[in-house]
Amino acid sequence: MDGFLTQHILYIVMGVAFFVYTFLYGPILGSGSVFPLLAKEDHERKAILHSVAPFWDGAGVWLIAAAVVMWGAFPQSYATLFGGFFLALFIVLVFLLLSIASIELYIKDETRRNFWKNAYFVGNLVPSLLFGVALGNVVMGIPLNEELWYTGDFFTLLRPYALLVGLLGFTILITHAMGYILIKVEGEVIERAQNVLKISNSIFLMLFVIFVFWTHHMFEGLSIFYWIVSALIVLLSAAMFFVKSFHFWVSTLILLLSWILIGLIQYPFVIRGLSDNGITLFNNSSSPVTQTAMIVILAVGLPFVILYTYYSYFVFRGKFSGKEQLY
Repeated sequence: MDGFLTQHILYIVMGVAFFVYTFLYGPILGSGSVFPLLAKEDHERKAILHSVAPFWDGAGVWLIAAAVVMWGAFPQSYATLFGGFFLALFIVLVFLLLSIASIELYIKDETRRNFWKNAYFVGNLVPSLLFGVALGNVVMGIPLNEELWYTGDFFTLLRPYALLVGLLGFTILITHAMGYILIKVEGEVIERAQNVLKISNSIFLMLFVIFVFWTHHMFEGLSIFYWIVSALIVLLSAAMFFVKSFHFWVSTLILLLSWILIGLIQYPFVIRGLSDNGITLFNNSSSPVTQTAMIVILAVGLPFVILYTYYSYFVFRGKFSGKEQLY
């Protein structure tokens, strides 16, 4: 298979994997980030945890898939990103593990239930913010030396534009999660989720408009498709205030278009440098043979992941009240 073709196929696959991860894992990250606001009683907390407990493992596969594609297809970007962002990514990993443990142990460990309630909140709040901050740094560019290694430190990542993207990611994940809660949970949680959704979507819409013009100022060569996709995201976000249902699917479209927008801004960069020495899919890719082998492996393996995901959601379809015995 031609190298130019395989580079672009895997570039798109990597973006799709990131989108599917936010689509499937977003309800966990978002619900956890506002857990104290959503669930006031024990059965309400159980209802939310029951609604996400069967799916976290299948969702996490897509983040691993994105990392594996980057490692195999664009090895320099993998080394630079995981080497330069090691501390931030380690913090994210620790809190994700805390979040996952709290889903299981809140239900099983009755004596420390208050601790696991707070662990679910903090374990999702921190990654929800840091994922977006990391993405914002990749988009705006990071300091790289001539060998394309990261030359900054942890605090270099805390720049205003990156923090803006972090808040954008944070608010859309909460909005997405509230849409999920509305279709998967019963009880008074529904009314609280509706209120949180309105607030988070309002903040997202305001921040997104700032993001669009700030990004245009930074990268003046953006195509007309940038404005078309941005306008669609604004319209969908505004529509969230008027639709009485389908909030989850509207937020899913916003997530999809947001990743397409990132692709339009980034291409052909995988990791943008502050100067002209960024890592692109052309100066950074593995051999066409390696990339072809990866495409074959993905073509064989990913359908099983998709079938498993569909089966899990089919088995645990319906709403949760917190009174179910899942374990």
